[in-house]
Amino acid sequence: MEHKRQRPMHEIHKILAIGFSVRHIVCSGSRAGYEMYAADAFGDVDTRRCAREYYPLDPFQLHDGLKDLYEVMRYVDGLIIGSGFESADFSFLHEEDQRKILGNAPAKTNEISNKAWFASRLDELSIPHPRTCTGKALAEMMTEGKRIPLHYPVVAKPAYGGGGTANFICETEKELIRGIKELPDFLYQDYIHGQHASVSVLLSKRAAVAVSVNEQLIGLDALSAPGPFVYCGNIAPFVTKFSGQLCELAEELTRELGLIGSNGVDFVVTDEGPVVIEVNARLQGSLDAVERSTGLNMVDAHVNAVRGELPERALPKRYAVKAIVFAKHEGGVVVTSDLSLEGEGGGIVDIPEKGRIMKQGAPIATAIGVGDTRASACADAMQKVARIKAGVR
Repeated sequence: MEHKRQRPMHEIHKILAIGFSVRHIVCSGSRAGYEMYAADAFGDVDTRRCAREYYPLDPFQLHDGLKDLYEVMRYVDGLIIGSGFESADFSFLHEEDQRKILGNAPAKTNEISNKAWFASRLDELSIPHPRTCTGKALAEMMTEGKRIPLHYPVVAKPAYGGGGTANFICETEKELIRGIKELPDFLYQDYIHGQHASVSVLLSKRAAVAVSVNEQLIGLDALSAPGPFVYCGNIAPFVTKFSGQLCELAEELTRELGLIGSNGVDFVVTDEGPVVIEVNARLQGSLDAVERSTGLNMVDAHVNAVRGELPERALPKRYAVKAIVFAKHEGGVVVTSDLSLEGEGGGIVDIPEKGRIMKQGAPIATAIGVGDTRASACADAMQKVARIKAGVR
């Protein structure tokens, strides 16, 4: 095991975080003493509060503003690429600026986020995962009269991207055929029954250490999730008899893929054991729960891992819950309360400014709960969920 050693903070001081939403990264980095700069599509109150400078991105043309940030990228010491930019083109960066990327190279991240490629790589590694077919391959099979090698229900999902917002279920062959005709570029997988989980892994070039096994909250009605597969947050730690196997498998897989820094592996834990769903080759949304459960600062740990320094395996000190609350009403909602008064210490993050209009299905804010037991942490989080819901109309 590589041991963490002290490093001069001035070597990497200014960091730009780029993503669809980067509040968790920016605020974590700020707490660690970095001078953080932020570019995302939300501009939440706490993102702006933690960032030295904030740069808005168009949520509908997320990558279009990248080149406009070139001068900022040249100014900072490091770049952290978050969600939504797995397939973004960073080739406009000069070689010296490419070296500022703290984490996986864009080409590597793009490769990992290709779910069809990823499924074939898991086949090569003999790692359990859902049987996966492309829509085009299934269409050819049907044209040739071949049997479809999937079992119902079947999950349909985009070939790229995460969050589960576009995923849907095909219960019958008729529904699958309709899905294939309408969405031939989607992937189609066997649905795996079990508990959704993830493992947070830190990697240097020589070693890997799993720092937290997390329960995933998916499609919860209590949080007004807009779909059955929508990511709603995490609970850390996730206690299961398969914890050791989950950690070993996550470390093995991320090493085999040649990843570095903070990465996450998503699983479904069945009665027989873990099944790999996907890898997030970047800092994950579970950061909030992991940090509060373990006491680690994940941005600092990520930077150190890229530099070749890994922490000891973290032990959970408490339970922590991250619960994302979505807008439920058909016409959307308006934020009527100043949720920033709750502050991070008050357990509400991703704070929208008062007066912001949220469309149905959009995330409003995130509740954070902590406790000595899973039940007490969930109860704490649900109190904050109630306050968020009371702050919109």
